[in-house]
Amino acid sequence: MDKLRAIQYFNRAAESGSFAAAARFFDVSTPAITQLVGALERSLGVTLFHRTTQGISLTADGERYYEISHKVAADLGDIEQRLGPRGAKPRGTLTVGMSSALGHYWVMPRIMRFLARYPDIELVFKPIVTIREIDEKSLDLAVLVGWPPERDLVVRTLAQTRLVVCAPPQYWAREGMPQEPEALRDHHCLILRSSGGTLLDRWTFEKNGERRTIDVKTRFFSDDRTWLAEAACAGAGVVRMTDYIMIHYLSSGRLVPALTDWKVLEAPMIFAAYPPSQRRSKLVRVFVDFLVEAFAELEGERTPLSGSAMPRVPKPDWFGRTHGRHSAYVARRRKSA
Repeated sequence: MDKLRAIQYFNRAAESGSFAAAARFFDVSTPAITQLVGALERSLGVTLFHRTTQGISLTADGERYYEISHKVAADLGDIEQRLGPRGAKPRGTLTVGMSSALGHYWVMPRIMRFLARYPDIELVFKPIVTIREIDEKSLDLAVLVGWPPERDLVVRTLAQTRLVVCAPPQYWAREGMPQEPEALRDHHCLILRSSGGTLLDRWTFEKNGERRTIDVKTRFFSDDRTWLAEAACAGAGVVRMTDYIMIHYLSSGRLVPALTDWKVLEAPMIFAAYPPSQRRSKLVRVFVDFLVEAFAELEGERTPLSGSAMPRVPKPDWFGRTHGRHSAYVARRRKSA
């Protein structure tokens, strides 16, 4: 039995959920896939797939085997790339986890550029929320908004976001546009929950060295930035959101910014992260290069909307420590002090 080919067939069938799809990918017959995967199962002494008339799915043993086998195949592919002829285009499968909003607004509209540039790379995208999923979902690379955690990962900063406070014109016409941060206390605000579980209802502003922090009122929370933006467009309230999403809403006039003479603090960064084992992967390198290129275009699109560039923002005090409302966390600390 060709063990390496059997592993490749198994991995492809596991990822596509079909022996027929794996056969199309390798341009072989479906029986060729099933026979070699069957031989692999017999050599291991376990069943890797549940087989039914509706399709295939991994068994518990199959799940464990896939966790190892797809990494083995990736490592072998990387060795082939490094030992292959100079100038050869990278090929193989790259699994990328990404914030859904990042994918929607910035990466997918530009992805054809990457696909045309690297025709031998197959991309598998998975929506993720936290960096922990880099292990849970067996990712080669993660792309997220926030602050990188303190763990053993290679991190590449792609962009420093800026926060914008905005609402639709009909909302401002009905409720009045705030001229000072304190006026936000009289508005309904739509609140993002961070990947660590913090409800970000405490907004801090700065102008001419003066800081003002407002605990806004809300009864609307979401983990999803796009849902918050769309709810704001529907007139549900005021949203504080990173400009990489707001650009499209602001330029179309669906949302109108307020308090533009104030800097909104605690803006997160956009970053790519991957395990040290992927440091020499050509697939990871060329995709990160593509991301750097894509987010460089962000600067040209957002500068007229958000003003001058901001330096990288340090992690806020609530990051990684606060669960529930940020305002309640601060109140508890003051009470115990």
